[in-house]
Amino acid sequence: MSKLFVRFMVCAAISCCSIGCQKSTVQSGRGDYLGQKPPGDTPALFAPGLVSTGMDDRDFTIAPDQSEIYYTILERPRYTIVRLRRVNDRWMGPEIAPFSGSYNDYEPQFSPDGTRLYFCSERPASPDDTTADSDIWYVEKKEGEWGRAVNIGAPVNSEFSEFYPSVTADGTLYFTSSTMKIMRAAFHDGVYDEPEALSDSINTRAEYNACIAPDESYMLFTSHSWGYQAGRGDMFMAFRKEDGSWSRPTHLGYEINSMAADMCPSISPDGMYLFFSSNRPIDTEVAEPVRAYRELMDYSRQPGNKKMDIYWVRMPDVLR
Repeated sequence: MSKLFVRFMVCAAISCCSIGCQKSTVQSGRGDYLGQKPPGDTPALFAPGLVSTGMDDRDFTIAPDQSEIYYTILERPRYTIVRLRRVNDRWMGPEIAPFSGSYNDYEPQFSPDGTRLYFCSERPASPDDTTADSDIWYVEKKEGEWGRAVNIGAPVNSEFSEFYPSVTADGTLYFTSSTMKIMRAAFHDGVYDEPEALSDSINTRAEYNACIAPDESYMLFTSHSWGYQAGRGDMFMAFRKEDGSWSRPTHLGYEINSMAADMCPSISPDGMYLFFSSNRPIDTEVAEPVRAYRELMDYSRQPGNKKMDIYWVRMPDVLR
């Protein structure tokens, strides 16, 4: 998504529980999906108090083998990617991702085989790079450890910003351009083809945050168009036809979308769940009067405070 929109979504206040103050990891549950109770057809907060914290939490991705979870926290002093790791079936974290913390980093997404983690960063592409635009980068796992961050380079990255990478099983890359269009770059013999904007069957006015199915059969994305009361952005799905064109997008419905911003879709490794980010408010009724200033602070730092939270919901039947 566009840098302007990303910055708009970030609150200026600094949370006293900032991840930058963490000194050690903590144990946080067992089992798949942090041991959380699976959702039904109504979106549920994912891991409230741990992942959905009241900070700007978004851009969720989970490793195919359920060994790691990554997501972004958009707070001062910079946008930071954090992770949780599964060790002997015990989830540990959150902690700063080993490749993040020094620059604005965001929008991590695993490759379908789990060997690469793609993300966006404003870090310099070279020692003389002073542009501070958003490029697509990746880290590659070897012998159980992530290597150095690699700029994906031309022709995908350009003098403008690129956002929200999502990769198919054959390496084809989908991403968002600086003009808020969904782009596709095929991958052949280790080289990306020149990116092409999807046709106007998808790109209308402002489309972004495309998440592609591993087999490229369907796509989930966010749009501000298509004639719906989309609030600040709704999620849609579309299917790829045999000739490579795309079906007309279908709104995911108001069981999933809200009148707030709903974006950053990602697919669970088993294809059963849709993860996404939303700043929908959560009404919390307080029976007793609030007497202490500290209480006000505590309520303001809970999920549902109109910052981004991470939700999950059972994938629509047509996609499972």
